Amino acid sequence: MEKIILTGSEGLIGKKIYNFLKKKFKVVGLDIKKGHNLVNEKEVLDILKKNKDAKYLINLHGYNDHLSVNKKRSTSNSYQAFLDFHNINLYSFYLTNINFIKICKKAKGIINFASLYGIQSPKHHMYKEKKNIFYVTSKYGVIGLTKYLASLYGKKININAIASGGVDSNINKNFKTKMLINIPKKRMMKTEELFGVIELLCSSKSSYINGSVITIDGGYSSW
Repeated sequence: MEKIILTGSEGLIGKKIYNFLKKKFKVVGLDIKKGHNLVNEKEVLDILKKNKDAKYLINLHGYNDHLSVNKKRSTSNSYQAFLDFHNINLYSFYLTNINFIKICKKAKGIINFASLYGIQSPKHHMYKEKKNIFYVTSKYGVIGLTKYLASLYGKKININAIASGGVDSNINKNFKTKMLINIPKKRMMKTEELFGVIELLCSSKSSYINGSVITIDGGYSSW
């Protein structure tokens, strides 16, 4: 049974993905709720050395303004907000990616979760409070990081990104109505609709998929 390291395993999406993957893989779940700090290089190195037999890394963790406990900080445009978003959403991805490649010698693939807002700007009129600019730039950075590393290490390992839309959960009714107008499928995504792509990227069937950004948004970005 191959081993997968899944970050953000305790999140809204992460829990369901963890439960799906553990049916076919040995899954190591990492999450801030479990006390893991993926911005700390020493801790990242220690985790990877203990799991150097891992074949896949899925980065699903992140810092989001609408989910942040510290709402005041996450909606500001301060230097501290810049650091918060980019440290958690980008620098931690760099640390896990580059060290996974170096330490896990038989690794096959990395999946970095970006965001729909890593490929295009939010539609500002839909938001009562605009999405934080640093959330957007950090997610664009995830895609840049993915492509950069894929071009360097593609002979050894496949490195791809997923840009997904919003999941159907406890979303404000007015916001959801505005969002659905812009989605050709006329509904939000179900977490289960990520399973097929993840399973593909964690298999030999994706052997020639490298440096790609797979968009799963019901057609939102098509217009």
